[in-house]
Amino acid sequence: MSGFELRPLTLGELLDRAFLLYRRNFRLFAGIMVFPSCLTLPIQYLGFRKWGVSFPWNRPTPQPHDLAYTFGFMFLYWIVYAVAEAATTNAVAEEYVGRHSTIREAYGRLRGRFWRAIGVTLNVYIRTLVLIFLFALLALIAGIALAAVMNQGSVSPEPPVALAPISLAVGGFGLGLLFSARYTLSLPAVLLEDIKGRAAIRRSVQLSRGRRGQLFVAILLGLVVSYAAAAIFQGPFYLGIAVLGIKGHLPNRIIMALSVSDMIGHTITAPLLMIVLVLFYYDLRIRKEGFDLQHMMTSLPESKLADSISPVQS
Repeated sequence: MSGFELRPLTLGELLDRAFLLYRRNFRLFAGIMVFPSCLTLPIQYLGFRKWGVSFPWNRPTPQPHDLAYTFGFMFLYWIVYAVAEAATTNAVAEEYVGRHSTIREAYGRLRGRFWRAIGVTLNVYIRTLVLIFLFALLALIAGIALAAVMNQGSVSPEPPVALAPISLAVGGFGLGLLFSARYTLSLPAVLLEDIKGRAAIRRSVQLSRGRRGQLFVAILLGLVVSYAAAAIFQGPFYLGIAVLGIKGHLPNRIIMALSVSDMIGHTITAPLLMIVLVLFYYDLRIRKEGFDLQHMMTSLPESKLADSISPVQS
């Protein structure tokens, strides 16, 4: 299978290519995400146990170490998910330029870059969470102060005033996510350019400059599609649990079906956002650095390359 034509893309064309690339290589990307998706099963079981569900244990009462087990599984899940994201990045890069990849090869290319991928992913997560929390907190404080000032002397707050703190907090969350978009190309940079973590973060900031608004929109669309697909897989089961829970009956088969559907939905939807980010990374390199010309030159046979750069004889 040949790769895609490397050229500058509009946002719509980029998203269209991301879906097309995913459809062409569904088994590859879903296969990469099977490993972290399987870890969602024990995490869900621990969560259900906290709700008093006896499945898969006989006793429904929470145990003293459940919280520690939950955090332990979540940390392990994050490590495995970060590795899967890095493998997805390798697979997208190979398939996009026309070189077929396998699941084993995608993971194998992490050799020598494993800890850098983990480190830069953790660094970006921390920066993103700090920015989102800071902007949301400042906006919430401003909203509370605004509501207090506007409600001075009134008996009951007006609905728009009462909603001001929530609205500003949501706006702050979005603003923090927008600012954090500058870091989202760090993982492709550290893997595809073989540079260190801090240099990859600086590289992401430099590449994304001038296109962060579109990058933010692409991330939001990727998240919306992922959550919509997850809702399709899990929504009927949550509805069933809500109805059966009201009746005081919660069959174990429903719990099992919900957990398995969550695993399947995560396996299918998780790769999409990483595919979008890698294609955005290539698009920015094409626009700013002429990566399409570089790739064309490096893909030429040595004899043709020598002829193309040799001086013209008079």
